[in-house]
Amino acid sequence: MIDKDNLLAEKADQKLDVDKFVKLISADEVLRAEIVKQLLTNQKIMVYYHCYYIVDKASQLQPGLFYQYWPEFALLLDHQNSYHRDIGLTIIANLTKVDQQDLFYDIFEDYFEHINDNKFMTAQCCVKNTAKIIKFKPALTDQIIELLLEIDHKTNYPERQLALLKYGVLEVFEQVYPKTQFKKKIASFIKAAVNSISPKTRKKASQLIKNLPL
Repeated sequence: MIDKDNLLAEKADQKLDVDKFVKLISADEVLRAEIVKQLLTNQKIMVYYHCYYIVDKASQLQPGLFYQYWPEFALLLDHQNSYHRDIGLTIIANLTKVDQQDLFYDIFEDYFEHINDNKFMTAQCCVKNTAKIIKFKPALTDQIIELLLEIDHKTNYPERQLALLKYGVLEVFEQVYPKTQFKKKIASFIKAAVNSISPKTRKKASQLIKNLPL
């Protein structure tokens, strides 16, 4: 029997042992359901965010255990709280590895609307998780690349934020470049980023020019 009071207290502890809980929920279906429930419904940020750390790692290791919760995680994409939107973006990306029902196709547009989220950090989260989606849903690669190549026209962020967002785009392009049909367009994107006002983005672009056969 799970002692919910002790469970919540331990999850609210700033020294939470994430690996311990990952092992526990991987082996215990009841505990797994409780952790997911608290992630989705608990109002205390220390509780739901620690549940997120646990589920994020566990769903990367064994995504099949969490696929049944896809509808609930998909609903988080429209949550009023940006932390919850981040959680939805990340867990859904993890679950695309086992998305045998192709549920991601139904939420593709909703998912990628977040590259222009009203919270910049959520846009960064969306771009970051794009690499996983391309890996697990290769049929969507071209569609996603075309979207990212148009990021200047897809977002309304100030120049400095947009420049930083392109760092994440460059990381995605680094992954897909060897196998893509968009090499010329990606090469042009990378070369333009060498003059970015973001030092981080400039550095990444310079590394790619050096390391990729542009």
